[in-house]
Amino acid sequence: MADAAEKKELTQTAPTLEILSGNNKGNHYTLGHETLHVGRASDNDIVLDDNRASRHHVQISYENGLYFISDLNTPNGTLVNRRRILNQQLQNGDVIQIGSHTFQFTHTGGGGMPQQEIITPQSTQIRSPFSLRPFLYGIGLLLVALLIWVMMQPSRPPASSAQKTTSSPGPSTAKELPEVSKEAYSINWEKANHFYLSGYRELLSKNYLRAIDDFKTSLELYPEHRLAKLYLKKTEDSITEDVNASYKAGINYFNSAQYQLAIHHFIQVMTLLKYRKPPEGFCAVRAERNYSIDNPDFEKYCESEQKISEAQALISVGHGF
Repeated sequence: MADAAEKKELTQTAPTLEILSGNNKGNHYTLGHETLHVGRASDNDIVLDDNRASRHHVQISYENGLYFISDLNTPNGTLVNRRRILNQQLQNGDVIQIGSHTFQFTHTGGGGMPQQEIITPQSTQIRSPFSLRPFLYGIGLLLVALLIWVMMQPSRPPASSAQKTTSSPGPSTAKELPEVSKEAYSINWEKANHFYLSGYRELLSKNYLRAIDDFKTSLELYPEHRLAKLYLKKTEDSITEDVNASYKAGINYFNSAQYQLAIHHFIQVMTLLKYRKPPEGFCAVRAERNYSIDNPDFEKYCESEQKISEAQALISVGHGF
């Protein structure tokens, strides 16, 4: 009985998505720490039978106790609480609209929801009881300081009429200055998010090098883009997995005298290691001095280069097909 009660309590506090309208209305999806994909394509976690939804429409990701929803640059867009979004933190009770489908995000556990991330933060002021005495003291000190400043200023000759007509006053207060920094901050975030979404699509298509270029560009424009950081790391991990698989396949084909296939896989290894390859001439020096390398990427790159040369030589003398 205690286990059943504990399981029920865990289910009640876990974040969920409920379909309010559309096909499978009433279904609930429990969210974990894995990224959830929604769209028309069959490889999504939630498949929508909806012509207004894109094949890969949105993703809902988890990071440091927070859930974020990202529109994958779709033509019809994604609405949260009737407002079109690109990338936004989800709050308890948020209503998500994708095409003709409506979802509700529920997260009542964890002692309350954190505040939503704001692109241009604004400071909040805490009201305190008004007291007239500090105000009067402040006015008095200001008048004394002003009087001392006036007395210390050297006398100046009156400006000529020509100077008065040609001079133009600049901004007299901080409010008159243009808020260029905030505007640039917002523009950079929009550009960075565009490259992040492009990188995510390239990652789904396993175009890892393009994905890395897009994620790095996103972080150059906006270094605090957390999802770009997260998926840059995932792309690097995917490259490592593919390098290991292609290198192993290349060795197996080479040992079985299938040199054309071996060359194909070794070229894949060298291509994937485009941003992690050793310096120019490193492999030649390594082969000449015959020493091992602590860096696995350098080792596989140099071994692949050497095996390609050996395979081509064997093919030229008629030992391979």
